[in-house]
Amino acid sequence: MANETTRYPVPETGSDLARRTALGVFVAVGLVLIAQALVDALSVDVGVTGSMNPFTAGPLIVTSISAGVGAAIVYAAVVRYTARPVRNFVAIAAGVFVFMLIPVFVVPLEGITTAGQGILLGYHLLVALALVTFIIGAVRV
Repeated sequence: MANETTRYPVPETGSDLARRTALGVFVAVGLVLIAQALVDALSVDVGVTGSMNPFTAGPLIVTSISAGVGAAIVYAAVVRYTARPVRNFVAIAAGVFVFMLIPVFVVPLEGITTAGQGILLGYHLLVALALVTFIIGAVRV
């Protein structure tokens, strides 16, 4: 744990973890909203419209915040109960990332195009990278 805590310091308090998580969520939301603005500007056909459209600001923001809350809870538990929290959290995050891709490919929303599926994959990746990077302390602020 000594090597891990010097490279990626474990948060000392809950407020430290909350700050890291908030910053990760802020960056994640910014990244997906910028990416969606590009998708809209390029008029990419994602195939989904209406109330079930995951390509609007509301669902993008809500899912990013939800992912951040879940990630923070998991990281807090991993810090408390394991000797190698960063390694274990990254492994769990990778597993969750793969699990979250199942609906994108196995049960896609009705009418979503292949481009839309690829974009959703990209959004999942952007959110995961931002959250993990900030939560483990790879980016120090």
